[in-house]
Amino acid sequence: MRGSAVSRGLALFDFDKTLSDRDTLFDFHCCHFGTFRVYSWALRHFPTLLGCPLGWSDRGAVKQAFLRHFWKGVPYEDFAQAARKYSLEKMPRTLRPRALEVLQKHLERGDRVLVISASIKEWLEPWCFDAGISQVLGTEMEVRDGVLTGSLQTPNCRGPEKIRRLREVLLPEEYSPIYAYGDSDGDKEMLALADFPVYRWRTGS
Repeated sequence: MRGSAVSRGLALFDFDKTLSDRDTLFDFHCCHFGTFRVYSWALRHFPTLLGCPLGWSDRGAVKQAFLRHFWKGVPYEDFAQAARKYSLEKMPRTLRPRALEVLQKHLERGDRVLVISASIKEWLEPWCFDAGISQVLGTEMEVRDGVLTGSLQTPNCRGPEKIRRLREVLLPEEYSPIYAYGDSDGDKEMLALADFPVYRWRTGS
C-alpha cells in the first residue's frame, strides 16, 4: 500500500533485449570499430565471456576490460560523438515494435518513464531523450581531464544496482502503479518492485 503515492504511474524499462532486440554494447562497437575487430577480442576472451551467464566471471570486470581495450586514452568527446551517432542513426533499427508501442502508451498516459540499463548512457540518452523518456540511468565511464581512463565511474548497472540508482533520483513508493519491463536475472530486483512486472514480454516476473 502506497498511502503517499502521487496519482501518476511509473514505468521502468531495461534496454538491451527489452526495448532493443540485441546487446547494444557489442552492436555499438561493431558499428564503430567493425565486426572483425570486436569478435577478435571476444574470441580471445571466450572462456571469460562464457563465464558471465554461468556466474563464473564478474560481468562488471569483463565489461570494463572490453571498454578499456577500445577506449582507454581516447578523448571523451570522440567517444560521445560516436555514441550519439550510433544512438540516432543505427540503434533505432534494433528496437522492438511491441516495446515501442508499450512505451508510447506509457508516455501518452503521462507516466514517468525511465530506462535503467547496464549499457553505457552515452549511446542510450540521445535516442531516449528524443523519444520522450525523462531519464536514463546507465553504467558510466570514468573521464579524467577530458580523456577516458578505460575504467567504469559507476558499478555495472544491473541487479541491486538498478534499484540503488533508481532511489537516487526518486522514491518509487510515491508512484502508483509501477510497471517494469526486463529480460534477464539482472532485472529481477526491478521487476520485484513493480505492481505489473513484464519479463521477456510475458506478464509476471
